[in-house]
Amino acid sequence: MRFIFETFLLLFCISVPLYAQLPENETKKPLVAVMVSDDHYDADKLLPPLMQRLGKENGWDIVILHGHGTANFSNIDVLDNADVLVVYVRRLALPKEQLEKVKKFVNSGRGLVGLRTACHAFESKAKVLPEHCENWAEFDHEVLGGNYHDHGKNELGSDIENVTTQTDSPILKDVVPARWHSIGSLYFTDPVKDDTIIYQTASSSQQKNLPLTWTRMYGKTRIAFTALGHQKDFKTEAFQNLVRNLVLWAAQ
Repeated sequence: MRFIFETFLLLFCISVPLYAQLPENETKKPLVAVMVSDDHYDADKLLPPLMQRLGKENGWDIVILHGHGTANFSNIDVLDNADVLVVYVRRLALPKEQLEKVKKFVNSGRGLVGLRTACHAFESKAKVLPEHCENWAEFDHEVLGGNYHDHGKNELGSDIENVTTQTDSPILKDVVPARWHSIGSLYFTDPVKDDTIIYQTASSSQQKNLPLTWTRMYGKTRIAFTALGHQKDFKTEAFQNLVRNLVLWAAQ
């Protein structure tokens, strides 16, 4: 009996120092999956380095799901463990099993950020879809909360304006100037769902004050979207800071 007691005491004394060495405030880094496949705005080249830099600055682990202009994302299983999904995809019908992975994530109660063409990410215009692939045309209206139905004339660009009632929001932190011009065409996004919170609007001589950047909840999943994301937008601090803020919000 004494042997058993002494053995227990020895094991207890050994375990206490080991336990005491564990970091008290250790927190898991958010895993941000970046799904990109775009043949129109050079997001294939511009988005990965931006997200890698933001990851280093903000303590995120970044994994790029790169379609290289195709609808095949070979490392789609990353979504099983991702905390945030950033989508910059344009008009692709995904293989059904990969689309199911995206749908599972969207319904998981985590966070999703859509950039520019995400409002028509999974809606191919092909008359005949590749075998075993399918569209998800409802993604924009049902999940993002938008209503993309065309864009304005390219030569007009978009006049961007922060919504004054939201200027104290963390979504607009360091997003300055509050008014500026993007050469990216105006996206016709209205009407958006009633539960969206709009942070920026965009205008041109064709239409005024269309929703540009907003957030909403899809079930328990935090959804953020901005129609910004033209090549030249990537060079502006306003856009870079906006992307950072949207991801931070989605990761909460």
